[in-house]
Amino acid sequence: MRQFLKKCSGSAVLFPIFSIGALVGLLPLRIWQECLRTDPATGFWGLLDAQSGKWGILQFSESRSIPLLYAGLAVLIVFPALAGFALRKRSVLDLGRRPRKAESIAAILLGAAMVADAATAIRFAVKVYLSLKNGQPIAGMDYAVTSSTGGVLQYYIRTGALAALLETFAGAAGAAFLLQLALQDWFPGRKKDPSHLLALAPLFWVICRILRRFARTISYVRVPDLLLDLLLLACLMIFFLAFAQLLSGIEGEGKASRLLGAGIPAAVLGLLCFVPRIVLRLRSGADPLPQDSLIEWCDPALTVFITIFLAGRFLSAAPQSPEPSAEEPKKLTAE
Repeated sequence: MRQFLKKCSGSAVLFPIFSIGALVGLLPLRIWQECLRTDPATGFWGLLDAQSGKWGILQFSESRSIPLLYAGLAVLIVFPALAGFALRKRSVLDLGRRPRKAESIAAILLGAAMVADAATAIRFAVKVYLSLKNGQPIAGMDYAVTSSTGGVLQYYIRTGALAALLETFAGAAGAAFLLQLALQDWFPGRKKDPSHLLALAPLFWVICRILRRFARTISYVRVPDLLLDLLLLACLMIFFLAFAQLLSGIEGEGKASRLLGAGIPAAVLGLLCFVPRIVLRLRSGADPLPQDSLIEWCDPALTVFITIFLAGRFLSAAPQSPEPSAEEPKKLTAE
C-alpha cells in the first residue's frame, strides 16, 4: 500500500482512478441495457410491450441511456489515449524484462482461455462444413454464398469459417507464446527468450476475431451489440502490437503510451462485453442472447491479464529523477 501511494502521485494517479470510475459508471448501465433495452432477436435497442410481449424499436431520442453510453465510451477511448500521449516521455511504466510471477500466472490463464476460444472456433468451422455438406444453411446465415452460386471457398469466407480456422491456429500459437513467457519467469535459466515471431501470434489472433465479426450480417439493428466487440478488438490490436514490440526488444518511444492508451479501454471493454451477457443468461435462462452475440471466456481473461500487466509495471516503474539544476555541476566540479 505504501508503494502504491508513493507511486500514485501527481498526474499518474489518474489512471487507476479513471479505470475504476469508468467500470463503476458503465458496467451497471450496460447490464441494465442488455436486460431491459436490448431486443434479443437483433441486439439493437428495443422496448418490450408489456401487453403484446413483443419488442419494438427504441429510438435514439426515447432513452437517455443511449447517448449516455455513447458518451461514456467516447471518454473511455479518448482520455487514456490523450493521457498516455502526454506522459509518453515519463517513466510511467516499467518496460524492463525480469521475472514477474503475477504476470506469468495471468499469462497462463489467458493462454488457457485462448485454447478454449480456439476449440470454440474449430467447432464453429466444423458446423459450417456440415451445414454445407448437408445443404442446410445455418440459421442466421442465409445471406452467405452457397456452394451452388459462389463456390465452397466463398461460403467459408462469408460465414467466417475460414477466419475461425485461422483463429484456431493463431490462438494455439498465442497460448504457446504465453506459456513460454510464464516458464521463463518461473525458470529464468531454463531457456532463451521466446520467439519474436510467436510474439505476433496474439496480435494475429485478435485480427482473426475481427474478421469473424465482419462475417456477420451488419446492419443498423446490430450496431450497438457489435460496436462493443469491435471497440474491444481494436484496442486489443493496438495493445498487442506494442506488447510484441516490447517483448521483441524493439526500441523507440511510444510503447508505454500505447500500452496505457489501449490497455485501459480494453480491460474495461472486456468486462462490458462479458458481464452483461452472463447476467442476461443467468436472469433469463435458455439462450436469450442477441443473435451473433457469444459469451467468450477469453474476454475476462484478457481483462485480468491486462490489469495485472499494467498494474505490475505501473507500480514497479522507477520514479523519474528531477533534472539537475545549473548550479549542481559546479558544486560537483568544485568538490
